[in-house]
Amino acid sequence: MTPMATGHSAPRTVDDYLRQLRAALEGATPALIQDALADAEDYLREEVSLGSYKPESEILARVVRSFGTPQEVAAEYRAVETRFERRHVRAERTRGKGFFSIAFDPQAYGGLLYALLALPIGIAYFTWVVTGVSLSAGLAVLIIGVPFTLLFIASCRLIALLEGRIVETLLGKRMPRRLPTEERRITGVWPRIRAMLTDARTWSTMFYMVLQLPLGVAYFVIAVVGLTLSVGLVTGPFIEAIVGRNVIFLSPAIDRFADTPLGMGVMMVVGFLLFFVLLHLMKALSGLHARYAEATLVRI
Repeated sequence: MTPMATGHSAPRTVDDYLRQLRAALEGATPALIQDALADAEDYLREEVSLGSYKPESEILARVVRSFGTPQEVAAEYRAVETRFERRHVRAERTRGKGFFSIAFDPQAYGGLLYALLALPIGIAYFTWVVTGVSLSAGLAVLIIGVPFTLLFIASCRLIALLEGRIVETLLGKRMPRRLPTEERRITGVWPRIRAMLTDARTWSTMFYMVLQLPLGVAYFVIAVVGLTLSVGLVTGPFIEAIVGRNVIFLSPAIDRFADTPLGMGVMMVVGFLLFFVLLHLMKALSGLHARYAEATLVRI
C-alpha cells in the first residue's frame, strides 16, 4: 500500500514522518506513542545520516518502502499492543470476580511487593534528587556545574525509565521501554541544558522521585501493618500453645475473649479475611499509583 493510496501525502522529512506517525497513533497509550516515535526517529535519522550526500526526501522515500508508512507502522504497534491487552483481559476473566479470587491475582501480589519496596526506593530517589539539585545549584557558577547538571538530569531520566520498568512489571501498567530521542538532535551544551530545563518531563520526573518518599512510607506502613495483623491473628493461638504464654492484645477484655475457643476461632477467621482485604487494598492502590506514574513520567 502506497502513501497515496491511504489518502496521506508522502513524508518528505523525518520530522514530517514523525508528525504523521504521532497523528496516526492518536488515542493510544502515551507509553506506546513514546516508544513508537523513538524507534522510528532512531531508525530514520540513522538512515538519513548514512546517505547524507542525497536529498533527505529521496532517502526517506526509499526507507519508507521497507520500514513502512506512518499509518502502517502505527497499525502494527496498535496490533501488538492489542494482543497484549487481550491476553490480560482473558487472564482477568479466568480469575473470576469474587472476594477470594484476589488470591489468584498477580497484580495484587505485585502491588504488595511494590509497597514493601517503595520505602527504600523512595529514600534513594529523594536523596538523589535533593543532593543533585543542591550540587547543581552550588556548582552553577563554576565550569564543572554545566556537565554536572547535564549528567544529573540524564540520570533522572534513566531512573524514570527504570521506575517505569518496575511499575510495568509489578503494577501491570504499560510504561515506556526506552527514552525519547528528541533532545539528541540539539547541538551545543547550553541549548541542550535549556531544552532539558524547559521540558516539563524533567520537573515532573523530579517531582515523582521526591514524592515517592512520603508515598513509600505510607505504602510500606499499610503493607507491614496489614501483614503483621493478619499473620499475628492467624498464628496467635498456635504461638500461645507452643510458647505457653498469652499473646497480649489491645485490652484485658480482648485478651480474655482470645483465650476462649470461640475467641481463638474468631481471631483466626478475622486474620484470614484481613489478608484478602489487604490484597484488595494493594490492588486498588497499585492501580492508582500506576496511573499517577504514567501521568508524571511519560510525556509525549
